[in-house]
Amino acid sequence: MYISVKKHILSKAIMSVAVIKLIAAVVEGVLRFFIQRANTSSPDMLDLKLWHSQLAISLVQILITAVIFYVTWDRLNRYVSVVPPEDRRSMGDLQKEVFGDNIASLSVSSVNRLLQLWAVIFVGAELIYLFTSIMYRRFIGMLMDALSSGEGMTDGTFIMLYNMTHGFKYLEILSAILLGVVMTGIFLNDRYIKLGSLAILLLFLVSFGAIQMQTVYLMGREIGIVWTSLIYHITETLGLFLLSLYLSIRYKGL
Repeated sequence: MYISVKKHILSKAIMSVAVIKLIAAVVEGVLRFFIQRANTSSPDMLDLKLWHSQLAISLVQILITAVIFYVTWDRLNRYVSVVPPEDRRSMGDLQKEVFGDNIASLSVSSVNRLLQLWAVIFVGAELIYLFTSIMYRRFIGMLMDALSSGEGMTDGTFIMLYNMTHGFKYLEILSAILLGVVMTGIFLNDRYIKLGSLAILLLFLVSFGAIQMQTVYLMGREIGIVWTSLIYHITETLGLFLLSLYLSIRYKGL
């Protein structure tokens, strides 16, 4: 069975999440500039005010995302509930016969599976990412303690370790997002989606293994740019937004 070509279920859900993530990133960025930090020589994550605000933003973001996908899943079920389950396959065959190519790009069952996959990624994987962020903050705290106690670690060594290990923080959640992108491309048999996810993965791995942290000055403040972090945040905001826009324009009823 196929829903109306005018109904964009999956792409709207992904776009809504991308917008939520973008708003969360903007709010977090504003807080980084306006919250007075106690120790400007340490990473932002070790500042308690910033850390608690980041935790609150992440939890609210996960909650809103869960609501978005539940409402979307419920809407999809209401669309198909007008046809008994035993008649949906024959209804799909009839739709193909009557409408030809002017039907949705994927059946309701395929859209439902993709919707569940993206829900697991955006909610389940985000919860794991939140946990790994907590553990990573503890690790960086121990590195800072070692640096302050003068146990042979220099500032340059700390910066190098911070940059090298920062990629581990984002590896799980970026892999989960790219898995969702690849699975969507497989369902749609779209090589551009699959190649795009491969390009992002390669760019992340190169940044992880070869590119050092860069320092820039903005509004009188010294900011260290970790490229793995930048690639991940662009992927989860602008990348997901462009993906949802691409799906809504190129594919019917998605």
